[in-house]
Amino acid sequence: MNTNTALVIGANGIIGRHLTGHLMNSGKWNVLASARSGLNYETTADFIALDLEDKEALDLVADQLKAVTHVFFNAYTERKTPYEQSEANLKILSNLVPLLEKNAPGLQRILFIQGGKAYGAHLGIYKTPAYETDLRSITPNFYYAQEDYLRKQSAGKNWSWTAIRPDIVIGFTVGTPMNLANLIAAYATLCKEEGIPMRFPGSPKAYEVLVNVTGTEILSKSLEWAALQENAANEIFNITNGDVFRWSQVWPKIGEFFGVEVAEPQTFSMQEYMPGKRNLWAEIIKKYNLENYDLDTLVQWGFGDFVFNVEVDAFLDVNKARRFGFHEMNGDSLKIFLDTFKQLKDKRIIA
Repeated sequence: MNTNTALVIGANGIIGRHLTGHLMNSGKWNVLASARSGLNYETTADFIALDLEDKEALDLVADQLKAVTHVFFNAYTERKTPYEQSEANLKILSNLVPLLEKNAPGLQRILFIQGGKAYGAHLGIYKTPAYETDLRSITPNFYYAQEDYLRKQSAGKNWSWTAIRPDIVIGFTVGTPMNLANLIAAYATLCKEEGIPMRFPGSPKAYEVLVNVTGTEILSKSLEWAALQENAANEIFNITNGDVFRWSQVWPKIGEFFGVEVAEPQTFSMQEYMPGKRNLWAEIIKKYNLENYDLDTLVQWGFGDFVFNVEVDAFLDVNKARRFGFHEMNGDSLKIFLDTFKQLKDKRIIA
């Protein structure tokens, strides 16, 4: 009988979906997968509906949380300004934690996702390689707000926290538009259908800088590791695939996978040009008998504009996690991209 019960918050997202599957496959966990409504994939994990913005609604499901020993907090809510975003994302965490303290006596650890924004990646430039000990950037930043809350709330308690900082997360999912693999796959499919090269849409300078990403398999393994390691308590860990690359090195190989020509970079705004391809996408769905997911469900083009126009090196140092005993960061980022594209093809999301 499993003695650990995981509560996966945000189980419909790219991180939560893959973590739920990983924990179920490990056989070491009872898993509660939570979202506001039902899950958008099949799993044998127990589902629990949680609206983290509604404290009264949370009180009504408190009894279902009694067995929880570990929380994997992957929830995120978007707002227009950094101030509103920080306040809203702190609220969804601070609504949940006291409820768990009151109703889950075996609570041991709360793990939460941060990321490159902790270093100022959202500002377009940060010191590289980025270390967990680096100084904070300008506030507000909801990662800092959540971290400060957990530090204070856990003081003197029987539970601890751990922050995991992946970079751009790569893995299969639908319904999570801020997904770089889906964006590249949709862009390549559209270019191929129009008979034009799949040009890198960012700046020539961005084409040559060093970057890194984090595959969902490695990320899921790191979260389970950090949950069970005593020395990971109250620590922060960068997690990536362990390699770095330049878009100029992988872009031609991505084009080769899709069977589309690649030409030299040509800077343009995806947010400006790509939404107008909705009708073409609908034709592609019909022509190739694809699953009926529209572009807005699969892709957030503005995310591509940001990622593909970062003109300075952007990567994290991951040696702290290795020193603490996590030795899975030996992935091949190009292979992880291509494997994700293959999943999208196999599930008939793209042609």
